[in-house]
Amino acid sequence: MDKRSTSQIVSLKKLEILDGIREVFYQNTGLIVSFHYPVSDNVDFYPVVEKNTFCKLLHSTENGFSKCLESDRAALENAKRRNEYCIYTCHAGLTNVVVPLEYKKVEIGSIYTGQILTEYPTEEKFDEIYEGIEQLGLRYDLLKNAFMKVKVVEKEKLLFGIKLLSLMADYIISVEDEKYLQREVYRKDRDIIRHENENIKLQNELQNLSIAILEYEKELEKTNSIISAHDLKNNHIVSKAQLFIKANYYKTIKLSDVANAVYLSPNYFSTIFKELSGYTFSHYLMKTRISVAKKMLSETEIPIKEIVFKVGFDDYNYFNRQFKKREGMPPAKFRKLNQENSE
Repeated sequence: MDKRSTSQIVSLKKLEILDGIREVFYQNTGLIVSFHYPVSDNVDFYPVVEKNTFCKLLHSTENGFSKCLESDRAALENAKRRNEYCIYTCHAGLTNVVVPLEYKKVEIGSIYTGQILTEYPTEEKFDEIYEGIEQLGLRYDLLKNAFMKVKVVEKEKLLFGIKLLSLMADYIISVEDEKYLQREVYRKDRDIIRHENENIKLQNELQNLSIAILEYEKELEKTNSIISAHDLKNNHIVSKAQLFIKANYYKTIKLSDVANAVYLSPNYFSTIFKELSGYTFSHYLMKTRISVAKKMLSETEIPIKEIVFKVGFDDYNYFNRQFKKREGMPPAKFRKLNQENSE
């Protein structure tokens, strides 16, 4: 890549508006996003803290990190050949997306998102994946525990995220085009007025990213690809219900209690909660209680029998069975392993 392209990339990385783009994308999709700059081979993750534990474990070995890079580079080459985004599965079974950025036949970088699953993880699926990464020498139990916590995103929501990524890519290319127009203004005096008008028009189109996204959503609505207003309302209801459960998990709460809290009938609430969260009410409540129990086991010395009641269980043996079913080991062993790892 020539010096002209290098200087363009460096300037692009300094654009404060990019932080706004990444924030809007994350808030709308819940997906991490990273910008790759080929000049320095740097990668900017947003948000940095969201990088999942499963990937961190793989990257902790030289061979694992190398295989991840191979997966990303192969997908990028495929996307460049097709001149469009590429959805791909990495060597460790996670789903990712890459969108190449090219301006006037010069590669200026790429945008990645993913590190997710499109189906809920199972022990059988992990064992299948583990056969391909066993040679990395990482502990089976740590990898399995991290894999079972990988974020799950439905395919429809992933496709919506890809369309937003494409919008981001169009914006970045437009910025490059704006720079090109500015250079032409200074080099060709006779075109100054025309170029300035184009530049002003382009500035107006690019300054307000939220407007661009709203217009894009209208286009998606015409093709029945965007979430309807009804779905958005239901999403809000489910979010409120989840907050209610997380605030009251230690109590004896029933489906009807949560339905009343969001002003819905139990039957209707049960239907939309399962449809939008992917869990039944009882499954989500159990998942929340086990999650809090795991945190207490890892970070405190509270006796297990006390934890049982603190997280809403009435029976120690029932808690023990449910914990082992979900984590693959009894709570006492989980506490021992996690506290040893934190030393």
